[in-house]
Amino acid sequence: MKHHISFIQYFSLVICFVLISSCDFTQINLFHSKEYKVFPDAVKQGDYFAKALSSTHLISNYPIDSTMSIKDTLHWRLTKDLSHYPKFESDFQILNAIYNLSLEELEQNINPDSLFDTGEKWKGVWTRDISYSIILALAITNPEISKRSLMHKVKNGKIIQDPGTGGSWPISSDRMIWSTAAWEVYLSTGDKQWLKKAYTIIKRSTEDDLNVVWDYNEHLFKGESSFLDWREQSYPQWMDAKDIYSAFSLSTQAVHYQNLVVLSKMGKVLNRDSQKYEHISEALKKSINEKFWIKNKKYYAQFKYNAYSPLLSERMEYLGQSLCILFNIANDEQKEQIINNTVQLPFGVPCFYPQIPNIPPYHNTSIWPFVQAYWNWASTQTDNDKSVNHGLAALIRSSALFLTNKENMLAETGDFKGTAINSNRQLWSIAGSLSGIYRVLFGLKFQEDQLKISPYIPREFKGELNIKNLKYRNSTLDIQILGFGNKVNSFMIDSFPLNENVVSGRLKGHHRIVIEMNNSLSYKSKIKVRDNVYSPETPKVNLIDSSLVWQHNNNVREYNIYCNGKMIQETRDTIFRLPKTKNNCSYQIESIDKNRYKSFLSSPIRVYRRGESQLIEAEWFTTLKKPYVTLDNKNHSNFIFKIKVKEKGTYFIDFKYANGNGSTTSNNQCATRSLWVSNDYLGTVVFPQRGKNDWTNWGYTNAIKINLDKGTNDLSLKRETFNKNRNIKNTSALIDQIRIVKTN
Repeated sequence: MKHHISFIQYFSLVICFVLISSCDFTQINLFHSKEYKVFPDAVKQGDYFAKALSSTHLISNYPIDSTMSIKDTLHWRLTKDLSHYPKFESDFQILNAIYNLSLEELEQNINPDSLFDTGEKWKGVWTRDISYSIILALAITNPEISKRSLMHKVKNGKIIQDPGTGGSWPISSDRMIWSTAAWEVYLSTGDKQWLKKAYTIIKRSTEDDLNVVWDYNEHLFKGESSFLDWREQSYPQWMDAKDIYSAFSLSTQAVHYQNLVVLSKMGKVLNRDSQKYEHISEALKKSINEKFWIKNKKYYAQFKYNAYSPLLSERMEYLGQSLCILFNIANDEQKEQIINNTVQLPFGVPCFYPQIPNIPPYHNTSIWPFVQAYWNWASTQTDNDKSVNHGLAALIRSSALFLTNKENMLAETGDFKGTAINSNRQLWSIAGSLSGIYRVLFGLKFQEDQLKISPYIPREFKGELNIKNLKYRNSTLDIQILGFGNKVNSFMIDSFPLNENVVSGRLKGHHRIVIEMNNSLSYKSKIKVRDNVYSPETPKVNLIDSSLVWQHNNNVREYNIYCNGKMIQETRDTIFRLPKTKNNCSYQIESIDKNRYKSFLSSPIRVYRRGESQLIEAEWFTTLKKPYVTLDNKNHSNFIFKIKVKEKGTYFIDFKYANGNGSTTSNNQCATRSLWVSNDYLGTVVFPQRGKNDWTNWGYTNAIKINLDKGTNDLSLKRETFNKNRNIKNTSALIDQIRIVKTN
């Protein structure tokens, strides 16, 4: 029996090797570069091949581990019943096979509770993962499981923020992408009961964020970049959780903006007052464009950081850029400029660019298929067929060669091996593959009362595309697209021509739609495809004898010196003598290499005038005989104290604290308190986690600017309803000292 199986296996390998060797790589290709080519039924990358033998059978010789040789061949064959899903058929067998592979992996990710797992290695539902996936595709394929999965991330009537930096919310607040996913489910299904339930949850969660993470002076939302939640992977090493909370990240602004837009739209459908959220969204959009748009580079900055003297990180951040296009934060001119001027790598778009040196690949120096999917979708909004084609090819290549939708891959080689963690059938990578069909090629856009169909078909994909059994509210649609282009030439439902390419939300029954494209695309589109590069290292600066001193890096051409957020000098030296000044100063230095790429700014060095700062022991305001004050949820939820100053003015206040409830990278026990001066609420103080069971690790909270009167002032830290952490009831911290610094 063993010999019989061995013969069959050998014979199968021979047949597959013959098949893969006989691929016709002279046929018209869908995409070609020096790195790889995509054909209607195959992918070729050097000595590696993938071939679609049918719409249900893919083979690949790409090595999944070190035991494989180039002569070994792996198979994917469809084993699941996909009849309840929309069926996709086209002239391109590679697309057909990847589509079916992705649906099968989607089925494999439905757990026994009828919820979506996040991936093969990531069990359970994560708020941002499920939400981004639903927006891309799952509201179309699985609206009911999408609803259950979204509700699984609700507790006490509010949206849960998954574990993250410093104990999660409010350091991270991108959980609000939940609302856009919930809205997409409503647009797809028309379910008013779902809309009512979602609206209440979203409104409660939004009100908390408006109290805790909305900055009423900057008109921006504080907090970590969306999904980039490994602190050292995307921020300078000196920034800890409180610094990240105080920063303003592009992708997080986009998430909150769309949340406010969705809340307003939901309110209108339900006849609720939405004016408040409309006003805040307008203020936020204006602030994003004023404070993040880099005019000379023609794209948005990655984030704004350093609470005392905020400056921009000019790295390109791709999810944020894509969302600014898709959510119409950018105007039409900006949209086009973003796609034209943002660097794309040979194997796709990275999380950000340039990369950070000496940080292992995960978010850094890595390509994530779901980010690529949003970029592809955004590219269709700018009539950039080169970007669309390049992006579709990137997703086809990885899914076909790997025979799965991987979590991420190396930016430089496109290989999945070598990143810190990687998972097969990652949910949002699956959704990204499906979105190439639904959102890009078919251009499905669900609206309040209709489905707009605006296909975007690159020249290379000219032919016939079909989706059958697409469920839209109370109708089932079979859609056929003929030709290529970005505009619809004719649109017929059941052989009746329509003036607009829309399907009414009131339509019922089974209908056939035939779309003929205009067979025209602009030849003017362009993209910047560059090799992966790294920025210079962030300078490590010391204050020695009234001078800033740092080590020279051989790759650095020059250094910029900043004081209070303004550049005061360019230099090639590694020492800078501080000028005499009557002001309090915050100094930072950045490195610039020969290609003009900039490092992160160095850790701020603050120089105060004598007598302009004071440290106050917290235990002076308690009767307990301990060298600190305890904050918890039961007996010590509030802290009341007094501050005496010699003159009226504006000050920064922060607190030296400890929080040993968890590490800086996991759990969700960040404590927060509302700061009050007399009867004025001034903002939230965050006490992030600093180490599991480590209550001797002391650091400072975020700083808040306050106005104090001469003499004694009454202050308090209060635990308001909106200060409750989303997940864990027990949040606590210790306060050692209160620090006061007068501003200039």
